[in-house]
Amino acid sequence: MTPPEGEPQPSPQEPPAPVEAPAPPAESTPRRDFLKTAACAALGGCAIAAPIGAAVVVLANPLRSRGVPLPVRITTLSALPLTEPHAPPKFFQVVTERRDAWTKFPARAIGAVFLQRTGENEVVAFNAACPHLGCAVEYRAGRAAFYCPCHNSEFAVTGEVHGKSPSRRGLDTLPVELREEGEVWVYFENFKAGIAQKVSLA
Repeated sequence: MTPPEGEPQPSPQEPPAPVEAPAPPAESTPRRDFLKTAACAALGGCAIAAPIGAAVVVLANPLRSRGVPLPVRITTLSALPLTEPHAPPKFFQVVTERRDAWTKFPARAIGAVFLQRTGENEVVAFNAACPHLGCAVEYRAGRAAFYCPCHNSEFAVTGEVHGKSPSRRGLDTLPVELREEGEVWVYFENFKAGIAQKVSLA
């Protein structure tokens, strides 16, 4: 319907302005700090987990290897004389390399042995440490016996206690293996001194 002339014309209505959605509330400062702290703790835990695990392996390794003799190449069969009734024993240092999961250590002496050839393909090995208190034993050809100068322990050429020895047991024998090319390998280990039983310290 057209309004009469002379009356003011109504202005067209403007569309309503869009209403903006309310902004999400800003995250509170305490919550942000908590999340940062938690993330740092998680990353730090991952960073130290590997070194701790490695340390556990290193500390546990001696427990796993306890009681296991160490095979070491000592000499060759041709270097040991064969005479009757008993070949004189020969002294050898036991030198070997050691390694763990990360490091290879230089070769060093870990003990000493006496080797005695008792047959064409038979060798006896004695640990050169006195079973009394661990001093170094020497062989005296004139007496055909082993002798410890620390406390006068004496042992027969076959290793048994000889005379009035303070040692409570004879010389400690070690397993011997003859390999290819006449190589003589000894499974070396040390034993507790001062007791009658042969108890490994490996």
